Amino acid sequence: MTNRTKLINRRYRLERRMTLTETTETWLGFDCVLHRAIAVTMPRQEILRDAPFLVEFLQRSRIATALHHRGIVAAFDSGEDGDTPYLVTEYVGGEHLSEIIRSEAPFDVDDVAILVEQVAGALDYAHQRGFVHGSLSPANVVVDGQGATKLLGLGIPAGSVSWQSGATRRDPLTFDDDVRALAAIAFEMLTGEEPNAVEPDSAGAAYLIDPDVPRNASDIVAIGLGASPIRFSSAGVFARSLSGWRTFDPGDHFVAPEPPFEFSDDLLVPVQDSQPGFTAFESEEWFYSDVPSSSDLIASVSSSNRSVRLALVAALLLALVAGIVVWRGSEASAGPSTVTSPQIELLAELSGF
Repeated sequence: MTNRTKLINRRYRLERRMTLTETTETWLGFDCVLHRAIAVTMPRQEILRDAPFLVEFLQRSRIATALHHRGIVAAFDSGEDGDTPYLVTEYVGGEHLSEIIRSEAPFDVDDVAILVEQVAGALDYAHQRGFVHGSLSPANVVVDGQGATKLLGLGIPAGSVSWQSGATRRDPLTFDDDVRALAAIAFEMLTGEEPNAVEPDSAGAAYLIDPDVPRNASDIVAIGLGASPIRFSSAGVFARSLSGWRTFDPGDHFVAPEPPFEFSDDLLVPVQDSQPGFTAFESEEWFYSDVPSSSDLIASVSSSNRSVRLALVAALLLALVAGIVVWRGSEASAGPSTVTSPQIELLAELSGF
């Protein structure tokens, strides 16, 4: 029996292979029960013995059937045919974004913003339900003839660890991972290249990803890629910022992080930390660092030092007056002391005793 006529669970007939990735292959198929074109995705034959990947594939497949959004490829069925798991989805006519980028990039910022906003809508929908993509790339985005996008591959619970081919270190997935991946897609569409190292300029508050990309758009994409201590609170916030790139001003939102300080002999000494942290809070849909300024800390130290000096002066005055009283009391010919008890008590009060 050839692949062209092979049936999956005696229902889904495979017609021709459409895409081949590192781990999966997707076939154009036909549903012999409902009489409609479908897409069938399966692990590649050489991956079938990789148990962690198969577990993740089945997990993604089951979750995908429960996600319903116009920007997500609809999943109809999932299961196993013998030792081969499969996922049946709607057949979406169109091209993968990776192919479009390869043939047409770079794109205008406004065109990129329109596509990014569509993908962000699908991501936010999944994120609100506790799921992440974890491996978002242009190959997972299908664009039809009208420019509408559909997202493939969603279905990993946030906080879980995704299977990675040849990975030596696997971190739990977060929503931020998807936001950075979406920014990487924007970078690739704007430049025609995959993201590289993005460094801040000499002022440390703005970024440039490409000389031909408007500076404001560069700032937004670079921040989305994680080139700054601030971050976008969601995929939708990143997309809306890119849509409004003309009025974007990083100076309104960027707060350069300052190192925490500790007191040492009345001096402010930066605390060295191999992993400096910052307290994040939301303001105008941004997260940025909340670190006290050095001027505030110096003012606090100055106020504290003034209090200490006043106490020391008062104590010295009290000691001086007490010495005078003792000296005068030792002189037989001397009259009564001119310093009364209430005055001494007042001085003691001022000195904090």
